[in-house]
Amino acid sequence: MQKLFTKTKGLLLLSAALLAACQPDSDVSPDNTPNVRSLTAQESQTVGSANDFAFRSFAALRKSEGGENLFISPLSISAALTMTYNGADGTTKEAMRQTLGFAPTATNEEISQSYKSLFALLQGVDQKVSFAAANSLWHAQQYKLQAPFVQLNQTYFDAKVQGVNFAESSTKNTINDWVESKTNGRIKDLIKQTTSDDALYLVNALYFKGTWTYTFDKKQTQKAPFYLEDGSTISRDFMALTKGRYLHAADADMQLIDLPYGNRQYSLTLLQPTATHTLADLTATLSSAKLAACLSRADTMSLPLHLPKFKLEYEANLKEVLTQLGMGEAFDRGANFSKMLEERRDLSIDKVLHKTFVEVDEEGTEAAAATAVGMVTTTAGPPAELWINRPFIFIIREKSTNAILFIGQLMR
Repeated sequence: MQKLFTKTKGLLLLSAALLAACQPDSDVSPDNTPNVRSLTAQESQTVGSANDFAFRSFAALRKSEGGENLFISPLSISAALTMTYNGADGTTKEAMRQTLGFAPTATNEEISQSYKSLFALLQGVDQKVSFAAANSLWHAQQYKLQAPFVQLNQTYFDAKVQGVNFAESSTKNTINDWVESKTNGRIKDLIKQTTSDDALYLVNALYFKGTWTYTFDKKQTQKAPFYLEDGSTISRDFMALTKGRYLHAADADMQLIDLPYGNRQYSLTLLQPTATHTLADLTATLSSAKLAACLSRADTMSLPLHLPKFKLEYEANLKEVLTQLGMGEAFDRGANFSKMLEERRDLSIDKVLHKTFVEVDEEGTEAAAATAVGMVTTTAGPPAELWINRPFIFIIREKSTNAILFIGQLMR
């Protein structure tokens, strides 16, 4: 159940436009009127593809995590991968496009512009909600990035670009300090180490802090049992909302609760399976369309609501999950990222590091995320040893004439 609460928070930022149409605004302060506008066609497509990516990546991660807590920011992941996408070409680019859900006809500029304008909209939609996004490119100082690649990511992602020495242990501290500063100290030690093989890190950082439209009364917070799927219980602090309104919907599979922040443009959406279903059952059928349909039939409710307080951190290397989702070529030795470096170097993605933080209490929610896409050169160095320890063919030849004098095989 706790995974349920944390999962949907990762989709919060991408659902703002959808939820706006579902929320009454009679309680919104006149001095905090939502600063909204209609999304462009490309923005709508970007949000839709990012939401779809959110459900697919969450489902894939959940299979490997089992019964553990899980919390991701699909917006952070897709932003970092889109910056990487701007340097891809050929079949590698196509594999990334399909995984990220971009339209076949959308250009790099159109996709990147949609992120720029979407981030700007998210930053200004609610005066009582803090939202910030930052991006950076850290390249090995012996390499020079191609100008179009840099221009794309600076123009649309406002990316900081800096050359570093990845062989120095202090380099990871430099990048981690930048991430920590952009997430209000919530994401620390994203990168554990760098080596001389590293060529480039593309990093996105997100920070969110929202105050409930209707705050929970701290005096009413009390211990209560939290029921686990194995039938056991644990005692946790439960907050109580007795004077407030929220959206509610229920069907045979689940119930939905949608708690608003600030002027109601942002919200925390909770999805709880019914007593006869598990979270795995719910995840198996969950999609953007199902969420939208459930929200469309939700009614405003003011019954007392009890919600557990929680705080968690999560981190993972998304390489395996992204490979499962279809962009395995980007991690292979034959990956095509020919639009990144000026020098002729074969690059591939080595790792996609993702780390998140979330805390939900009586006042609201604080959440942060960072994603680092680590690129390495794929030119292999000399092996430490060679073993000719299987049957082989051998040839004696003359080099100037290329004449083969003898040929044979050794089988045993």
